[in-house]
Amino acid sequence: MDRLSNTVRPYAWGSTTAIPALLGIAPTGEPQAEMWMGAHPGAPSRITRTTRTTASDETELALTEAIDADPEGELGA
Repeated sequence: MDRLSNTVRPYAWGSTTAIPALLGIAPTGEPQAEMWMGAHPGAPSRITRTTRTTASDETELALTEAIDADPEGELGA
């Protein structure tokens, strides 16, 4: 299982506290309206993976890159 990092969209109608509370992080004071998860070209999720050689060695790539490189392995047959 991979960890996803997702983009929070700062639309004016967003809450300054709801998403930070959900994520367990300190509010920035700026409105945060949506957290985008997926492969949208405007803000694709990023995957953090540990390499198979050492558990402390991590790499990060866009979800779209991972799917493009190995569609069957990432999404199934």
